[in-house]
Amino acid sequence: MPLKEKFYVHSAHLYNRTSHPIDLKIHYCGENQHHEHEMIRMNKLEGNGGHYFAETRSYADAHTITDRHIYKIQVELIDGKSFEIKWPYQGLIEHHEKEWQFDVEEDGIKSINPRV
Repeated sequence: MPLKEKFYVHSAHLYNRTSHPIDLKIHYCGENQHHEHEMIRMNKLEGNGGHYFAETRSYADAHTITDRHIYKIQVELIDGKSFEIKWPYQGLIEHHEKEWQFDVEEDGIKSINPRV
């Protein structure tokens, strides 16, 4: 039985398309969600196109340096509503995507191929 191919996002542009500030949590991990975990917090990302670049994060694993992948993004709106999007993301073409795009809208988080 062939192994299922995996597609990952290592870095991403996040845009706030709502009209108010939001709080972000970006969760990275290594081989799986329970290894080499790291979380980045961005509070009060401005509305109407506010931008945050979630850069590539790496970790040392025995004899190599490996890039973590973004496995979950959580957003909290000013009114207390919250959204999250988890890996695997729709639209991934490359096995190791860098500079992917996520748009936070009033009704959720969209995964967007920035090259189309």
